[in-house]
Amino acid sequence: MNAPRLPKSSWLGRMGLAVTSVLAIAAGFILASLLFTALVMAGLVGGVWLWWQWRKLTRQTRQTRQTRQTHTAAPMIIEGEYTIEASRPLLEDLNTPDREPPATLPPRQDS
Repeated sequence: MNAPRLPKSSWLGRMGLAVTSVLAIAAGFILASLLFTALVMAGLVGGVWLWWQWRKLTRQTRQTRQTRQTHTAAPMIIEGEYTIEASRPLLEDLNTPDREPPATLPPRQDS
């Protein structure tokens, strides 16, 4: 079965289609350029803000060091205690029975 032939479009219709296609492509390029420009500007503004915060933080750190060195002769020592807890790795399934019992627990009594 053959599809029916479409009537040949007029010269004015083909010109209208060509102009519309060119305008659609141009509008797409313009929109892409505006979006790219907006993203670059947002990146620059974010980068400058991060740089400014970093600069402020380094100044505060430098001032804190200078005041500590003038007020205290000895370095600040933080003392504390810690304990090591025997625990399973986090990626291990806790619902499965142990393959090897821990050395500190007595062996299991199965009845």
